[in-house]
Amino acid sequence: MRAGLEAWWRGVRPIGDWPLAWIYAPKLTALGFSVRTTLAALFALAIALWMELGDPQWAPMTVWIVALGSRGESLSKGRWRIVGTVLGMVAAVTLIAAMPQAPWLFFPALALWTGLCAGLATLVRNFRSYAFVLAAYTCAIIAMDSTAHPDSVFQTAMSRGTYILLGVICEMVAGMVFTVDLAAVTRVTMRGKLVSAIGRASMAAAGILRGEPPSEASLRGIFSLTLSLNDQIEFSAVELQQDHRWLVRCAYATLGLLSRAVSRTLGMKSRLAAVGTRSALSSDVIADAAAFLTALPNALATDADVRVARIALDGVRDRCRHAVAATMDRREPEDIAINDRVALLGLDLLLHEFAELLRYFEADRAEQLTPERYRLRHALTWRNAMSNGTRSTVAILLAGLIWEVTAWPQGGAFVAFVSVICGRFAAFENTVLASNAFFYGACWAAVATILPVFVLMPLATNFEGLALILFVPMLLGGLASRNPRTALGAGAYNVFFPALLGLGNQARIQEIQWFNGTPALLLGLLFGVLVFKCVLPFDERRVCALLRARVLAGVRRIGGPKGSTIDENRWIGHNTQGMERLIRYGGSKTTPLVDAYLHGTLALMTVGRNLMHLHHVITDPDMPAEAAGAVRAAFEDLSHRDHGARGFVAIAGQSMALLRQLDTVEAGAAARLAVTQAIGALAIVTLELRENANFFDGRPTFANEAAALQA
Repeated sequence: MRAGLEAWWRGVRPIGDWPLAWIYAPKLTALGFSVRTTLAALFALAIALWMELGDPQWAPMTVWIVALGSRGESLSKGRWRIVGTVLGMVAAVTLIAAMPQAPWLFFPALALWTGLCAGLATLVRNFRSYAFVLAAYTCAIIAMDSTAHPDSVFQTAMSRGTYILLGVICEMVAGMVFTVDLAAVTRVTMRGKLVSAIGRASMAAAGILRGEPPSEASLRGIFSLTLSLNDQIEFSAVELQQDHRWLVRCAYATLGLLSRAVSRTLGMKSRLAAVGTRSALSSDVIADAAAFLTALPNALATDADVRVARIALDGVRDRCRHAVAATMDRREPEDIAINDRVALLGLDLLLHEFAELLRYFEADRAEQLTPERYRLRHALTWRNAMSNGTRSTVAILLAGLIWEVTAWPQGGAFVAFVSVICGRFAAFENTVLASNAFFYGACWAAVATILPVFVLMPLATNFEGLALILFVPMLLGGLASRNPRTALGAGAYNVFFPALLGLGNQARIQEIQWFNGTPALLLGLLFGVLVFKCVLPFDERRVCALLRARVLAGVRRIGGPKGSTIDENRWIGHNTQGMERLIRYGGSKTTPLVDAYLHGTLALMTVGRNLMHLHHVITDPDMPAEAAGAVRAAFEDLSHRDHGARGFVAIAGQSMALLRQLDTVEAGAAARLAVTQAIGALAIVTLELRENANFFDGRPTFANEAAALQA
C-alpha cells in the first residue's frame, strides 16, 4: 500500500504544472507584480476621482498598460506613452479644427494618419513602435469624442493627456517603492543573461567539434535569443545609472559577437564535413578546444574568472597555431596535411570569435574596445510597413463607412476601437494570432464586469467599497499577464476591464449604458480581427518566398566579382531577423514548410559569410595571383543569375583542385596559408550549395518538396 502511494505521488505533476496553477499557485514575482500594479491602479483611480476628472477610468487603464515585468520596460513604455499621447493629441486637434463638419474629408484624413503611424511603428523597435501606435489610436479616440462638439476638442485632448500622465506617474511611484537597489540588480541580471547565452553558444560549438552537433532548431534558438536580449538591453540601460553606460555598450557588442560566433560555428560544422580525412595532429587540438568551450559557461562568474578563461583560450589558440605550422613541414601524405591545416585554420577563426566575445564581455576600459563596431543593427522592413499601413487605412475607412450608413449612436466608439486594434497590432508579425487573443481577452473583460456592474457597484457608497470590488478582478488580471499562455489576452482584459465599468464621481453606469457600450467595444475589436484576416492576410508561403529572395539577392551581391559593401554584422543580423520574423509569423510551432526555408536561409547565410572571407583572402598581398584568379573564376560564375548552384559547384571544384596543387608547390609559408584559407572557405561554400542546390536555384523541385512537407 505504502509503495503504491509513493509510486502514485512520484507520478503526480508538480503543482506548478496543474491547470490554472497561475491562479492558486502563482510565482512570488507574479504575485508581487500583480499586487503592486493593482494598488497603483486603484491609487490612480482615487486621484482621478478626487480631481473629478471626466473619464477617471483612463488613469487605471494607463497603469496597467505601462506596468511590465522589469522597471526598465515600464519606465521606457511610460516615457514613450507620453510621447505618443502628445502626438495623438496634436493630430486630433488638427484634424477636428481643419474638418469639423466634413466627415468624408475627416475619415480619409484619420485613416491616412492611422496608416502612417502603423507603417512607422513597423519600422522601429521596442516602445518607439508603441509611441506611433498610441499616436494613431489616441488621435482616433479624442477625435471621435469630439465629433459632436468640435469646439471642445482641445479640452478633451488635455483631459486625455492628464489621465495618461497621472497613470504613468502612479505606476512609476509604485515601482520605486517596491524596487530596491535597481542598478545593482540590473547589473547582475544582465550579466546572468549574457552568461547563459554565451554558455549555449559555447556548448553548441563544443558539440560540433566533438562530432555531436546540436539540432538546427537549437542553433536557431541561439540566434533568436541574441535578438531578444539585444532588445532587452535597451531597458537595462534605462535602469542603470549614467556611469554604467559603458557596460551597456559592451553588452550590445557582446551579443553581436555572439551571433558571429554562432555563425562561425555553422561554418565550422560544414568545414569539418568537407575536409575529409585528417590526422591526430588536428584532432587533438580540436579536442582541446572542445574541452575549453565545454568548461567556458562555468568560468564566467566574475571578472577574475573571465581573465583566467581568456588566458586559457589564448593557450588553446597558441597550440592551434603551432599545429598549423607543423602541417607546413609535413609532405606525406600531402592531402591529409592540407586537410589538417584547413580544419585548424577554421578552428582558429572560431576561437578568434570567442576571444573577441570574451574581451567585450569583460568590458575592461583599459583595452582599446570599439563596441559600436559589433552591435546588431535593425533591418527596416519597408514591405511590411506598407502592408500594415494599407491595412489600417482600409480598416478605418470601412469603419467610418459603417457608421455613416447605419447612423449607429455608438458608431464613434466603434471607429475608435477599430483604430485601437489596428494600431495595437500593426507591428506584430502574425497579426491574426495576436488580435484573436486580444479579442478573447476583451470578451473576458466584458464577462468580468457583469457582477460588479449589475450587483456589487450599486451597493458601494464610497471609494473604499469600490476598491474592494475591483481588487480581486484586477489582481487576477495581473496574474494572467505574468503567465505566458494568457499574457496577450490579459493585456486586453486589464485595459478594457476599467473601461467597461463606466466609473465616475456623480453616478454609476446604468445597465442600458453597459449594454450599449460593450457591444461597441467587442464589435470594434472583432471588426479589426476580420480586417487582419481579409485585407492583405498572412500567407506563409509568400513570407517564405520573400525571405528566400532577400537572402539569395544578398548572396549574389556578395558573390559578385567586386563583392558587396555589406559587412558581416549586418549580413548576420539581417538574416537572423528574417528567420526570427518567419518563426513569429508561424506562432508557437513552426511548420515543415517553414523549417525547410529556415534551413535554406541558414545555409545561405553561411555561404555569404564565407564569400566575404574569400574576398578578403584574395586581396591579401601574400595570395598568389594564380590562386586569386581561380577564386575570381568561381565568383564570376556565381554572379550570373542564370547559372545555378550545380554549375558553381563544378567550377568551384576545379578551383579547389588548382588551389590544392598550388599549396604543394608554393615555397612561402604566408602564401600557403592564404591558399589554405581560400580552400577552406571555398569548401564550405561548395558543400552548402551542393546540399541546398534546389533552394538556391528556386527550382520547382524545392517548391514541390516544401509543399509536400506542408501537406
